[in-house]
Amino acid sequence: MKFINFKGNEKIKEQLSFLAEAKRLPHAIILEGEAGLGKRTLAREIALNLFCRGEGEKPCLKCAQCSKVTKGIHPDIYEYTAPDRARAFHVDTVRDIREDAFMRPNEADYKVYILGNAQSMNESAQNALLKILEEPPEYAIFILTVTNKAAMLETVLSRAVVFTLEGVDEPTAEEYILSVNGELDSSDVRNALEAWNGNIGKALESLNDGKLSEISSLSSDITKSLLSENEYDLIKACSVFAGDRETLVLPLSMLKAVFRDALVYGESDLMSGNEEAAKLISSRFSKGKILKLIEACERMRILALKNGNNAILITKLSYELKRALGR
Repeated sequence: MKFINFKGNEKIKEQLSFLAEAKRLPHAIILEGEAGLGKRTLAREIALNLFCRGEGEKPCLKCAQCSKVTKGIHPDIYEYTAPDRARAFHVDTVRDIREDAFMRPNEADYKVYILGNAQSMNESAQNALLKILEEPPEYAIFILTVTNKAAMLETVLSRAVVFTLEGVDEPTAEEYILSVNGELDSSDVRNALEAWNGNIGKALESLNDGKLSEISSLSSDITKSLLSENEYDLIKACSVFAGDRETLVLPLSMLKAVFRDALVYGESDLMSGNEEAAKLISSRFSKGKILKLIEACERMRILALKNGNNAILITKLSYELKRALGR
């Protein structure tokens, strides 16, 4: 198998390639991971590889089957996506899929069903799906994308192979994003990728919707508040994150980059793109305190990715930054 647009996760790609070449690709595949990691892209590329009828390495991207898949018009690929909320994937949809699956492919060797946000199926819908997973037609491949496999019934999981996607390494992800939009600033791209642990989808979203510029300003405000002796300034600067957990993750990554630049100011190239803030922090605090600020940012960034309670996060952020400075 060759993967065109799905980046990173080399081990998963190797496993899928081996299974496909050995004619042992599971009839039910679950792709697990947070939004933005490319689950649907991978699902489509699995179908592309299966449908290709070209010579040599697949996909050839030249045959009629490849052309239809890449254009999104292949009659043997069926995509269903429900909103990411409980019970949004209706049991009637699953019953329709089950009925259709017993009709042979139109022109390919397989029929591929991509079920997006399958975690939003209720128990009835999952049990309806289970019936086709237990005895599927030999040509049917079901690819389910989920944010968390724990939302699926054990009986469904037992009849599928789960692949858990991770973020992409920074150089690969940065190269891909800049190939998509060459006008982006590379330091902004790195900051966004670090904030989202190599999640290309989320990084691109934050870069394209203007949020990154807004958050860069918020990061500068927090930096200035650290230079102030007024404790209220820091609390006020952090309070803007009250309504948006994701808006807390990016500034923490940017702050960490600023503090790294402050640590090596005058000795190495800057990464954050915020020389003024780095210079001020470097002149005001010892390297020991700056290291503690970096560590505090990383602890809080990890916590913010896991915890949705912004009130607690904001209070803890203020406390951790003050403690790093010995206040």
